Amino acid sequence: MKRMFSIAGGLLGLLVLAGLAVVLVMSFGALWREAQPVSPVFQSPIGTPTRLPYPPPELPTIVPTPPGPSPTLPPYPAPRGTPIVEPPRRPTPTPFPDQGVRVGSVREVIPSRRDITIEELYNLDLDGNTLVASARVPNGVTVVAVDLETGHVQRLTRVVGRGIGDPRISGLYIAWIEAAPELGRDMRQIHVFDRTRRHEFTIGHGLRFQLDLKDDLLVWQENREQGWGIYGYDLKANREFVVAEGPGVYSFPRVCNNEWIVYLQHEQGWPGVADLHAHNLMTREDIVIGQVPFPRNATAGHQHACDAPRVAWINMKSKTSTSTLSVYEQHLYDLSTRKDRILNIPVYGLPVLQIDGDILISTSGYDFKRDVAFDLISHLPLDQRVGGQIVLSNERLAWIAHPPGGPQHLYTATIVRDPSQK
Repeated sequence: MKRMFSIAGGLLGLLVLAGLAVVLVMSFGALWREAQPVSPVFQSPIGTPTRLPYPPPELPTIVPTPPGPSPTLPPYPAPRGTPIVEPPRRPTPTPFPDQGVRVGSVREVIPSRRDITIEELYNLDLDGNTLVASARVPNGVTVVAVDLETGHVQRLTRVVGRGIGDPRISGLYIAWIEAAPELGRDMRQIHVFDRTRRHEFTIGHGLRFQLDLKDDLLVWQENREQGWGIYGYDLKANREFVVAEGPGVYSFPRVCNNEWIVYLQHEQGWPGVADLHAHNLMTREDIVIGQVPFPRNATAGHQHACDAPRVAWINMKSKTSTSTLSVYEQHLYDLSTRKDRILNIPVYGLPVLQIDGDILISTSGYDFKRDVAFDLISHLPLDQRVGGQIVLSNERLAWIAHPPGGPQHLYTATIVRDPSQK
């Protein structure tokens, strides 16, 4: 009997020792894993993420639900199908031979803090020396105008928790879209600021997006009974007009002048390409210029721009034999002659196009006066490199540089032509 107890006690002791060994091995393994680098899948990115020319994530806010049942809303065109999906990339700095056109000396603009403290600027637009933007401020977001000569900041609307986007400026007017939950779920109003009378007013409400403004004309995308169409408003005549509506999805309108509007058309869903239309407001003529890439990323809808009679747009050319990345061509269409030509500049990574007067901003700059390309950013020091969209007006450029871990910096420069080079 004693021997049996002795054997049982020995076995129990062995089990205890085995348990202690397992605990020690697990503890040592945890300590060893803790000392190893974290898997890239779970590692947090270091520094500030790349800034894209789109609105930042809106600040959270509590919006009271209107009384009664919420209306059923049509779905916004969602990412489906087989879109072109490429990681957004900055234009590759390409050293062009100096052909007498260049970006002049760069100057930093220090926004005045007398009126409002700006934390960050987004969604830039420019007219002359006046830049407008959505601004993140201590208590929310607002729309501001910044004088690039003096740095003076003017706040154009109240500070709200969320829902401000697409600020645009042209001539006498500044316009933007603002959420209006008090009018119903997902309702959005167009706000207009008259710079001469210093007066703000609104234009209707609905499911409105993608605002553009030039001179006296506003255009936008809106969902109505017919689906996602393009609508406009003549600020001078105080009347609304229809650009395009019907089957399919119409999106990303641009005002070329008081006669021509360009926009995209595609089927429900999110295709790899979309048709680029030009619509004449006087004759109601509507022509298809070509097809543009429609990627599922933050550059969607920014591969076309216009300033009549010129329409600039990007088309997919081919894929290289050694790369899966697409190769694109920079097109220029003349609305007066109905002719299209391909500019001799490389296009990579789907840049955001800007066109104003005789200057085009693509992967590089292009001067129509001398019909030459010019370098945009490769000659700039790293702390002045473009951190998002370049905006253009009257041969003046403005952009944001946002170094990792640091604050934003606002820069401006003008296009310079060497009179000794023709």
